[in-house]
Amino acid sequence: MISRLRKRLEPPASSPPVGRDLALEGVRGCCAALVFYAHLFLPFRVLDPVWTPSPRFSWFNLGYPAVLFFFVLSGYVIGLVTTGPATLPGVRRYLLHRAGRLLPLNTFAVLISLLLLGRAGWRTVTGNLLFLQNVEPYPILGSFPLLENNPNLWSLNYEVVFYLGFIALWFRRPKVGWLFGGLLLLISVQATGWPLTNLVARYACGSLYWLAGLTVAWMTAPPAASVHRSNWPAAGLTVYALWAFAPLHSLFLRCGWTGWIWPSLVSPGPMSPHRLDFLPVCVWLLLAVTGRAPAVRRLVTWICLSLATAGLAGRLLSAHWEGADTIAAMALVAAWMFAGRDCSLRFLRWLAPLGTVSFAIYVIAAPLQLAQRAIFPNFSGSGLTFAARWVAVVVVVAMVAWLLERRLCPPIGRWIRGLGRRDGPMSR
Repeated sequence: MISRLRKRLEPPASSPPVGRDLALEGVRGCCAALVFYAHLFLPFRVLDPVWTPSPRFSWFNLGYPAVLFFFVLSGYVIGLVTTGPATLPGVRRYLLHRAGRLLPLNTFAVLISLLLLGRAGWRTVTGNLLFLQNVEPYPILGSFPLLENNPNLWSLNYEVVFYLGFIALWFRRPKVGWLFGGLLLLISVQATGWPLTNLVARYACGSLYWLAGLTVAWMTAPPAASVHRSNWPAAGLTVYALWAFAPLHSLFLRCGWTGWIWPSLVSPGPMSPHRLDFLPVCVWLLLAVTGRAPAVRRLVTWICLSLATAGLAGRLLSAHWEGADTIAAMALVAAWMFAGRDCSLRFLRWLAPLGTVSFAIYVIAAPLQLAQRAIFPNFSGSGLTFAARWVAVVVVVAMVAWLLERRLCPPIGRWIRGLGRRDGPMSR
């Protein structure tokens, strides 16, 4: 492990051609569905303007964990498709490829949001079109607010920052230990009260997730043969348990380290130090689905299960037990039972079609589900009306996502990427 920290983070000297990983596509689709679910079943009236379902549905709110795994997956994919040393033509093609993926869908998402919202300030519109939207103000530039009906776009700002930061990393090839240690130092400096903005510390927290995926892609070898079985169910169950019990959050509160939890103690976002305990299970899930580094996966398995168990113990000692904690405890027991058992990846591969439209679902679901409240205003006030609205939203979001991902955005993306073809290939 120490030897890995001393290595430089750089593309491998040689790597096989990158093929489509159906199981990983399935996980991507699951993450988009979890974010969609989280917004549909928020514990206030999102779908039906009069009636709301039981708060028990919010026990399975895994929207933030899904976004964090999106960051890990993003770094992993960039690592797979970026080969060879950094060159100016290669960087240009890299930027065009990223722009071809992000710009069309984001532009459509912003336009749809504005059409349904009906009003927005110029800073909001400009910020969301240029990926500047953030909950924290920038030095000198000030704030670029999120769209009121599409808060999901906050993560695209982070993605763009990570994509741009990757260029410096690609050229400099820093040692892994120095890179991750420096990010942890930035987070610690801000959390202990030193003059470092929340914005920088948030980017540092998110970077740890993104770089974890990149490190897996660049510093582990792909399996020699196609992977059909792994302990991915145990990883998925631990995702729920670890997020629910949040051992670092409990530790910071018990020790009085409230300065380490921002922006608030009531509902801290995912980009905060106390949520870094979720990073190992993201790595475990990625390794389990891709079949990479089996020895590392075994080590990470026990680390994650131990962390979740410590969180469970802390919750019991605090005597602050909720209904969701019972579900999390059951998930953790099941995770221990399945940790040493490999299960087929067939189910995840079946979900691959959902993964192909996951980005569109993520960026357009929120404005569509909020806009439907104005339709049939008198059809509300019961579980039946909620269910009818739920079905309608799912169908409309699926149709619009398919239209964007399969028809409207691909030709625009190809045109953007084609601008750099004369520079030669950057990656496979």
